Amino acid sequence: AGPMVEVEQRSGRRTQAVQTYEGHSVHAAPGVHEYAVELARAALPDGGRVLEVGAGCGALAVRLGQAGFDVVPTDLDPPHDWIHRLDLDDPQWTDQTRGPFDMVVCVETLEHVENPRQVLRSIRSLLRPGDRLLVSTPNVTHPHSRLKMLLRGAPFIFGPRHYHEPGHITILPDWMLAEHVRLAGFEGMLSRPAPLY
Repeated sequence: AGPMVEVEQRSGRRTQAVQTYEGHSVHAAPGVHEYAVELARAALPDGGRVLEVGAGCGALAVRLGQAGFDVVPTDLDPPHDWIHRLDLDDPQWTDQTRGPFDMVVCVETLEHVENPRQVLRSIRSLLRPGDRLLVSTPNVTHPHSRLKMLLRGAPFIFGPRHYHEPGHITILPDWMLAEHVRLAGFEGMLSRPAPLY
């Protein structure tokens, strides 16, 4: 069986922190990190080695570590020396980031990259048969986001104000994310949009 799939930043600036976790800023909607940890636990109940791409300030990496995972966090502009630098648009894999991994976690990251399908192909090359990928992006099909699109021509947290800071450059409705994942070579797939936006 192929990998199972569950469905940050060129500018160097992050989205506004909505809360903190153990001193680390959270740059995702409330509940997204908790949901990601819940999905990771369900997929790998005995823990495992996890590559987190787009780690931001490290809050999700800390949560995953506390949940029993051996986490290798990465980010384009790491704010801490324990987060490895990784440019997803031009990945230079190192011994630490090359794997093998039991899961790759890519939460609220693909909207920041130039070519999400290429990034997914790069991630796919790190995974063995049976390994997992957990992906989430802003839910641009949520009614609130659709209303923003109608009123101002761009979904929630996208548009001119968000293009350069925090670098939301790629809008990915759920059907497009699913198609990118499929075309990147992932076989079995379970897709769920982020629950809160």
